[in-house]
This record gives sequence, structure tokens and C-alpha cells, in this order.
Amino acid sequence: MRFVCVTPNAAVDRILHLSRPRAPHGLNRVARVSESAGGKGMNVARVLKALGAEVVVAGFLAGLNAARFKALLERDGLDGPFVAVTGETRECQIVVDGHGQPMEINDPGPLAEASDWERLAAGLPEGRLVISGSLPPGLSPEEFGKFLTAIAERRGEKPVVDTSGPFLVTAAAAGVALVKPNEHEIGLLSPGTADPVEAARGVYARTGVPVLLTLGAAGAAYVGTESAFVPAPSIDAVNPVASGDCLLAAFLWAGAQAWPTAEALRLGVAAGAANARLGGGGRLRREEVFAQLRQVAQAVALD
Repeated sequence: MRFVCVTPNAAVDRILHLSRPRAPHGLNRVARVSESAGGKGMNVARVLKALGAEVVVAGFLAGLNAARFKALLERDGLDGPFVAVTGETRECQIVVDGHGQPMEINDPGPLAEASDWERLAAGLPEGRLVISGSLPPGLSPEEFGKFLTAIAERRGEKPVVDTSGPFLVTAAAAGVALVKPNEHEIGLLSPGTADPVEAARGVYARTGVPVLLTLGAAGAAYVGTESAFVPAPSIDAVNPVASGDCLLAAFLWAGAQAWPTAEALRLGVAAGAANARLGGGGRLRREEVFAQLRQVAQAVALD
């Protein structure tokens, strides 16, 4: 199966590796700098490719950073249709010291209006559509809902969506194939429900949209026609950035191989844990994911 990974708000990620724990109000010295083609959809694409899937990437690019992004994309062996829009592709600074949650400083991104989204949809090849990450300015939640409905009709298949805020609410209401909130975002979909798993159950009951729920260091749950929870293995986390993207990619890859849902969820948890343990950023090798899988407990069915 081919996957088409859309990153609406693509970025040039600059990861600043500090030589010592970050000083919030003092001088911080950078030991090493790395750059990558960033955005949640790019992380998903890299892991899918590492697992052996055919992957096409797409999104919006603008300004001088477009050339930088394309060069980084080529380095990763990825390609696909990107629509040129107004403004500047964002740059994201990620400060990592190995002693706590990384600090991220993200630009807002270029302007992508409804007509730009239509151009994007028209150029997408066939394949399982996965839309990941924030949206750049220019599209309202209501317009995003119309886009999701139209592209499902155009392609004959509903997309997988991993986004946040009102756009996540819109995606669930539009009846997409799958949403992937974290333990904080699920509250937007089920206000007033404190337990994240119960909130996910409420979403599925109301909308019929399956929920892949990431729970950070606790693990992950899937709520749909089958429901399961998989605890995360105990690891020494270096950098958890992109672990949720890795989890989604591995879960989708396993599903495309007709793995049982519980086993697909285990592979997803393994990918997320391996990413956090090995430095983050969604740069995994297939053997690293499967080695981590041996440390992941069996899934627990959710009644």
C-alpha cells in the first residue's frame, strides 16, 4: 500500500543540542546542530519508509525556506507534490539538553487559503491519505471540514487526521477514518470527561470515528470496533519529540499488513518508545522498532 502523507504546515526543523542542562535565564551553549524536513507528517513519512512502505509526501511551501526544505527532503529520500503559497515556510527551533522536555519555538507558517487546499487535493496521487500536524493560517475550521468531506468523496476513502484544536474537533465531526489525539487533546472532543479512555469511547460512540489515543509515558489506547490498551515499556527517554508520530506510522503500517489491531497498537507503542529512547525526531530504523517491540507488553482488551 502507498501512503500519502500531507504536512500542511511543513517546517525546517533546527535541533539545537546543548552541552549541559538548559539555563532558562542564562547563556546556553550549543554542542551540535542538526536540521531536518519537519512537521508531523514528515515524521510519519520517515517511519513508514523505514518500515518498508511506499510513501509520497505533500503539503505547502513558501519563500526562501522552500529550497532548504526540499534539499532536506531529498536527503531523506522522500518526494511528492508541494503547492507554492504566499509567505515563508516556517522554521522551528527545538532545544534539547537530554535532561527534560525539549523547548520548541515555532514560526506561524505561510498563508494557505481554501483555493490552495483545492490545488493540493488535485495533485495528490492515489494512496492512504494521512494528514498530520497544525494548519497554516488561511483556512477556517469550517472550511477544513468541507475539505475533508470533499477529498473523501474525491478519493473514495476517508483520510486519517492528526491535528489539534478546533481542527481536531472538525475532523471528528467530518467522520474521518481515524483521529489521533493525545491525553490533553481528547478533552476537546469530550469536554467534561476526565478519563482520557472514557473520553475516547465517547467520541467513538457519538461519531463512529475510531480513536488512536496516545498517553505519553503511560502508553496508548485504541477505541473502535475493537478496543485495547498497551502500556509503554520502561525506558530512559532522551527526547520524546515525534514519538506520537512514530506511533501513528507504525500502527498504520501494521494495519496495512493486516496485523490484528492489538498487535498493531503494540508496534506503535514500540516505535514511540524507540524514538524517545534514541533521540527523537522520527529517525528510526526498522530493526530498532522491532527490537523495542520485544520489550512491549501484550495488549489489554478494553471492555
